[in-house]
Order: sequence, then structure tokens, then C-alpha cells
Amino acid sequence: MEVADNGFSDRVMERLNADAVVQQTALRRERLFSRLWTLGCVAIAAVLFVVLGGWNIIVYGLLMLLNTPPTHQQMLVFVVSVGVIGLLALNEVISRERYSVI
Repeated sequence: MEVADNGFSDRVMERLNADAVVQQTALRRERLFSRLWTLGCVAIAAVLFVVLGGWNIIVYGLLMLLNTPPTHQQMLVFVVSVGVIGLLALNEVISRERYSVI
């Protein structure tokens, strides 16, 4: 059964479709800005790493690590650090899987 509404239902449906298109466009724009911001931050970090001699710090730390025997406290810090980084990586993988479905 249809009720005469002078095309009101059709106008509402068209408006809903138009709103959905506008919302999708805004979401794409937000994602683009987010990715550009991330890219800019990574580029700045890379430039600072090179300018401030990040490699020298890493090489010095590795040489110190290899040339001194570790204490129990250092091993505990290392194990905890590896565990935390592993949990963060696992969280990232799970988050990507969860949001890739949406």
C-alpha cells in the first residue's frame, strides 16, 4: 500500500544519499590530511636523526653493549623492554585487523 506524500519520501531518500556522499568525502579528506601529517612528521624525524648524528649514538651504544658484560638489572630492563615492544607491535597488528574490516 502506498500513501500519497507528494514525493516527500523520494526527496528524503535523495537527501540521505547526498549526506552519505558528503560524509564519505569528508572522511577521505581527513584520512589524506592524517597521512600527510604523518609523512611530514616522519620526514622531520629522519632529517633530525641525520643532522644530529643519530647513527653515532646507536653505534656507540652497541659498542658499549658488546664490550661490557651485562648485569642482572640490565638484563631485566632488556627483557621488559623487548616484552613491551612486542606487546605494542601485537596491539598494532590487532588494531589494523580490527579496523580493516570496517
